[in-house]
Amino acid sequence: MPLHINLYHEVQRQERARRRDPLRLGIYGLLLIAVGFVVNYFVVLAGSHSVNFRYSGLQAEFAKLDPKAKDAKARQAELNDEISASDTMMKNVDSRFYWAPILDQLLKTVPRNVQLTHVGADAPGNATAPSVLTITGISSAVEPRKEAEALRTALDAKLGTQCKGVTSVFKALDDSDQVVVLDGRRLSTATFTIEFQLQVSDPTPVATPAAHKLKFASIE
Repeated sequence: MPLHINLYHEVQRQERARRRDPLRLGIYGLLLIAVGFVVNYFVVLAGSHSVNFRYSGLQAEFAKLDPKAKDAKARQAELNDEISASDTMMKNVDSRFYWAPILDQLLKTVPRNVQLTHVGADAPGNATAPSVLTITGISSAVEPRKEAEALRTALDAKLGTQCKGVTSVFKALDDSDQVVVLDGRRLSTATFTIEFQLQVSDPTPVATPAAHKLKFASIE
């Protein structure tokens, strides 16, 4: 059996001890940690640069869009005001009182021996309040007061077919000293003022419309 003698065992032992030195291992470990920190720093720095670049781009885009957004907001406010005014106008138009049919009935009902000297019409903005029609005139007949009363009754019935809640009352009814000649007959006269309060059959209420008035010129 051959005999092997290791003459370098001391050297090898010292080499193994040197490789297992805790201080050296600690230094290696610290170097590895330092390298890890350096790598992490560069990774974070690259990410930060990317975020800053993106932030700068978004900030530039915002600087371009912000004036447009302000202009759009101002335009939106203007359009909302126009829409609100248009809605109010449409409500006022839809809820207005139509005087043409009333005046048509008035012209058809007044007899030839009655002359109207003034016609007034008042339509308040409140849909629950009645509109007011006022007529002033002169009636001529053997009994002019009865002629004025017959006109009031006839108009009350005619207007009742188009409006609801029609009421009429004489504000004034006086004999006159004037005498007129109609168809060759001399007739006495009386002056009168009649007020009619009326509403449309299906009033459409509005929020806060402004009251509007119609005034007709006197007819002499």
